[in-house]
Amino acid sequence: MSYYTDKVNELWDEWIALTRQESGDPAEFIDWAVTSKRLALRPQDMKQLLRKQVTQALRQAKRYDEDGCFTYRAKQSVTLFNGDTPIKHYFDTDNGGTATMRQRSTRQRREAISHDVYRAVCDVERMNKVFSDEPQLNFLQNFTDDVAELRAAEWLDREGDDDDED
Repeated sequence: MSYYTDKVNELWDEWIALTRQESGDPAEFIDWAVTSKRLALRPQDMKQLLRKQVTQALRQAKRYDEDGCFTYRAKQSVTLFNGDTPIKHYFDTDNGGTATMRQRSTRQRREAISHDVYRAVCDVERMNKVFSDEPQLNFLQNFTDDVAELRAAEWLDREGDDDDED
């Protein structure tokens, strides 16, 4: 971990101990740390902050597929390399990128989801081990029903919006 990451974690632990909370809201932590002049934006963070805001806006842009009755991201991302340096590129879902970029983007997204699922399974396994006297947690790994439920909810929400326009 970086020096900055270590320091933020030390401050977090100090704040949790000070407030005697079981868990904490990062916004409250930031308020405390900034007010007490223990945390500040590093100069190099300004560019990163703006980049994060831009990429967040690109990732949040959505469009609606009338035929399929679902929303989708208007922009897709793909990590490309400039030598050994990974650089995230964005392209329009409907008319941008190349076939290779679209394929790579899909593969990278699936890999990221797989890593998130693996991490969640390990986290649940650890919590079940540490808190063995409590009801055991279960992490279902089949998301077919979740996708169907989300698509139905999106369709119902969209239908409700159409009814409001009448």
